[in-house]
Amino acid sequence: MIGLAILFAVYLATISILIYAFNSDNKIVVKTAEYIPYPIAEWGGVNFISIGKLKDNLNSAKMFYENQDFSNLGIKIDFNSDDGKKKLAIKEKNVLNKLIENKLIENEAKKRGIVISSTSIAQNVSQKMKEYGSETFLKNNLLKLYGWNLSDFEENIVKPDMYRSALIANLNETDPENVSAKNKISAALDELKSGKDFEAVAKKYSEGESASSGGDLGWLSAKEMLYEMVSPVFAIKKGEYSDIIKSRLGYHIVKVEDQRSENGIAELKLRQIFIRTTSFSDWLSKYEKNMNIHIFSVDFYWNKNDGQVEFKNNDLKNFEDNLIKNSPGDISVLL
Repeated sequence: MIGLAILFAVYLATISILIYAFNSDNKIVVKTAEYIPYPIAEWGGVNFISIGKLKDNLNSAKMFYENQDFSNLGIKIDFNSDDGKKKLAIKEKNVLNKLIENKLIENEAKKRGIVISSTSIAQNVSQKMKEYGSETFLKNNLLKLYGWNLSDFEENIVKPDMYRSALIANLNETDPENVSAKNKISAALDELKSGKDFEAVAKKYSEGESASSGGDLGWLSAKEMLYEMVSPVFAIKKGEYSDIIKSRLGYHIVKVEDQRSENGIAELKLRQIFIRTTSFSDWLSKYEKNMNIHIFSVDFYWNKNDGQVEFKNNDLKNFEDNLIKNSPGDISVLL
């Protein structure tokens, strides 16, 4: 028994060397990593992302690309070419960043008392089945495109999205800057209801370029507005103002001063009172920059200044920079 234990320990140590020193993709190494949770990222002593999870997600992304026909876009994806291997390395880095981000969001949500139950996840999946048409259709496409079953879909997509949405909602209500913004826009609305002039209230409270002109936005069509603003703004009657409207940028109170149609397109002459809130992406970026995350890889490291995983290899860094600059729509990296 002792001999077997020693042999097993030597085997695990050998696999560790192949993984961490050589980033081996040998079939035996990959298979072992599926069962032994060798960490690729760790923080706080209790949080980690396993190499097996990273490889599973990377293989699913690779499978997605290889099962798609992008010829109509004039794009051929080949991960076996020299450039293709570099693009796959970029995808691996992006996947690792996403896995870390998802874990950070889930952890922070749970700290705030937010727990997404398995029942809620199942209900969300049922809703998505209706959107996709049927359970069979969804299952077949998950298997074909990603090699996933429904449990994989729940774990990799549905649960992270639900925790993100729940945390965003919580921050909107509890973040000090957002609470201050809500109080400020509420005060502006109270003054409007007391009969004060909209332009004067906008000059007093509003933020942004239009503040100095009393919130004047000029004439706008629906396509020139934030999509979440279109329905509530077009529902306002001429000469009236809205209640508080929440957008991805902040809080708005909008007044419709006039209406017209230009070349068959409806336009509104608007004023607004706008109070900016902290966006979730800004909050998350700041949060990630405060994290000390250890990356166990010969290829990557945690850039604390930027709050994300980066390449150690300068050639790959330069390749990625050039790709972003010269091919900003490269599907093999962005999706």
